[in-house]
Amino acid sequence: MNRRRTTLLVLVTFALFVSACAPDDPLTPSAVTTPATRPPLSDPPDPGPPPTRDGLTAGTRDRLVASTVWVSGLACGREREGSGFAVGPDLIATAAHVIVGIDTIRITLVDGRTLEAVPVLFDTIDDLAVLRTEGANLTPLPLGDAPDGTIGTLIGWRDDPRPDPTPFRIDRPVTVEITEVAGTDTVDRPSWLLAANVESGDSGAALVDDSGVVVGIAYATTRRDAGVAYAVRATTLAEKLTTDLSATTEVPGC
Repeated sequence: MNRRRTTLLVLVTFALFVSACAPDDPLTPSAVTTPATRPPLSDPPDPGPPPTRDGLTAGTRDRLVASTVWVSGLACGREREGSGFAVGPDLIATAAHVIVGIDTIRITLVDGRTLEAVPVLFDTIDDLAVLRTEGANLTPLPLGDAPDGTIGTLIGWRDDPRPDPTPFRIDRPVTVEITEVAGTDTVDRPSWLLAANVESGDSGAALVDDSGVVVGIAYATTRRDAGVAYAVRATTLAEKLTTDLSATTEVPGC
């Protein structure tokens, strides 16, 4: 694939979570780049309407949901919330921006248990975090890649809290020019452009294809119109899971 990129101006808001530090929100992509085989555009690319079905059986969907969690905690004087999923029996992947400023991170499981967790990976470039807890004993979800056009389910949680799977379709890979999490530097983030209706709380949610493989982690949606979203590719997370995750890592405060 020709990796030359044509930069597009794009206005993006992070409706996936309510920031407790909104005036200093570092999570506003300023541009999206596309392969040169696409014509130059002055607006974010349109992936078309989101699918109405995710292609999973009810049994497969229920099995996958059981490996997902709600991530929450008090940050900057208010509750911050997002989604996550198991990458080990007691390891949870989520979006890094979800846990910024949280003193005590809580994860809520499908069975209703609430456990405390500590960060063992915090990546400001790719907006990824991994949390370690004790006693979750979840079934980890496999990570993999996916072709353009893949349809599956985005397993985000709502603030009841309860899981609420949402169909998605991968339009194509893009590179988002964005301010790093809790910082000021501009970075390039390889991502998926999605057709999906995401909502508050979906940050950190697993994008799972119809074979049960996680292919992405949701982190943003555009303000331009509903149904356009972005996710970090799961292969990026897989590379980070090969590092030492035995020690607690620092997370920026408010």
